[in-house]
Amino acid sequence: MAKTLVYEMYPIAWESLPKMTEHLMAVRQLGADYVWLAPLYPSPRCDHGYDVSDYCAIDQRFGTMQDFEQFIRTAHALGIKVLMDLVLNHTSVEHEWFKKFPEVYCWRDQDLPGWRNLFDHGSAWAPGSHGYYLHLFHKGQADLKWFFSNGEINAWLVHEFQGIVQFWLSRGVDGFRLDVPQAINKDIYSEQLKFEELLFGQDSVKVINAIFNDRTARLLTKSHQPPFLIMECLDPSFGEIVNFYANTTPVNFCLNISIKDAIKGGLSELYLRVDEATIDPNLMLDLESHDSPRFTSRSGLSHADILDLMFGSDAKGICLYQGQELGLLNPSRDQLPDATMVFLDAETKMKFENGVKLDTLRPDSRANARVPYPTATRDAQMAQTDSAFWQTAAAIRAWKGIS
Repeated sequence: MAKTLVYEMYPIAWESLPKMTEHLMAVRQLGADYVWLAPLYPSPRCDHGYDVSDYCAIDQRFGTMQDFEQFIRTAHALGIKVLMDLVLNHTSVEHEWFKKFPEVYCWRDQDLPGWRNLFDHGSAWAPGSHGYYLHLFHKGQADLKWFFSNGEINAWLVHEFQGIVQFWLSRGVDGFRLDVPQAINKDIYSEQLKFEELLFGQDSVKVINAIFNDRTARLLTKSHQPPFLIMECLDPSFGEIVNFYANTTPVNFCLNISIKDAIKGGLSELYLRVDEATIDPNLMLDLESHDSPRFTSRSGLSHADILDLMFGSDAKGICLYQGQELGLLNPSRDQLPDATMVFLDAETKMKFENGVKLDTLRPDSRANARVPYPTATRDAQMAQTDSAFWQTAAAIRAWKGIS
């Protein structure tokens, strides 16, 4: 089985799509097979792109559709395929669906104390035009109603998302990373949210299969290959849940959020979990992402040790987050002032507004990985043959068996 390297780029850490396009040569030098673009869609930025207000456009902060198409052409010319982020659980409250078609969202007549959001564990219901709408995350992210009370899937939403998928595949996109699809498993007709019920569930399976069916794979992909799919997954069992989704959907790999959190149990726990989990061909290993602080800072491990942990493993797929190849640490307070940290991370902001001190939140804030990408550091390292960048490239080649 060929090994697959995905490189994540987080758009808000870049000045523009042209700057991101310039970076593709470095991504190629590392040996990436895919580049995953976190959301580029227009967004009010409550959660920096994961509150989508238009699934079929490029946020003007990053550039134009022509800039995006140039990114695709450059990536393909370099032998790199491109993945878009696809947010299935919710949209921005600024999306036209929320304004014109409120019935495709989850509404109740009152706030339900048995439902808590997953960011700061406050209420998951907010007042709106039709009562209270559900937001499992930020209140600017309204949850879509994928299933009716009789268990029937919402065919209108399926049709809309098939159109979204077709829109991007027709422009040369090669696949998608699916954002929090397990959240679809909630029973919106229950009086209480049971978190464990989100982990396993046929609802998210039905939604993924309905959107990415045989027709999608056969007719909509320019390369005539099925779209390459990565699913964000929370699997505390380190295998059972990953395999459930991989075996019931067309998903190629699952990114298990639990792997990154294994460090909380100490280094021995981390190494054990990586060894156990990466035997599974359905798992894509990642230790950093836009949703986590820098792993070098969290673990205390050297860059060389982290490379050995990742690329010395049995992982069939690995996802590298921008800056990992440079061995970046969490930024200093000067590089990430309190106000910027609160702005960059909705979860940090919500907890801070509930009274948690910023110094307590800083080490684990997602904002640590969202600061601007240091192109000057990259260029300096690429000019030094023994730098972290070239150490990373060498580790990737060895992992892939390339001499």
